[in-house]
Amino acid sequence: MPERRIGVAEVAAILALIAAVVAIFLAIDARNQGSSDAEIAQQVQRETQRQINQARSEAGGQLESADKTARKAESKADATAEKNQESVARLESQVAELRGEVSTLKSQQNQMRASLQKQSEDIADIRRTLREGG
Repeated sequence: MPERRIGVAEVAAILALIAAVVAIFLAIDARNQGSSDAEIAQQVQRETQRQINQARSEAGGQLESADKTARKAESKADATAEKNQESVARLESQVAELRGEVSTLKSQQNQMRASLQKQSEDIADIRRTLREGG
């Protein structure tokens, strides 16, 4: 089963949720301290914006890291593919050489067979001649 990874959008959503919770706690704290609604709203807005900016920054960093990792993987895959192509080309060349050698050996074998056949026939002729003449 493939490993489940959290995406950039999910991380940003989680950070935004955390920012909202922090903003609510700040609002409650400010209200308990007797701040005005306008001050509370500004404080919540500033904290929320800070959290959103932080989440964007972190998500951007993760995106850059993922992009670098993907580029490295692609580069390695390209290098591996190139090495594999070179290996295949070398193997094909070696196979072609071996086929040539096999062809040469078959030709030599056929020549040897023909020579042995000829020698066998010559020996048979000599034996026949010796029997007839002797």
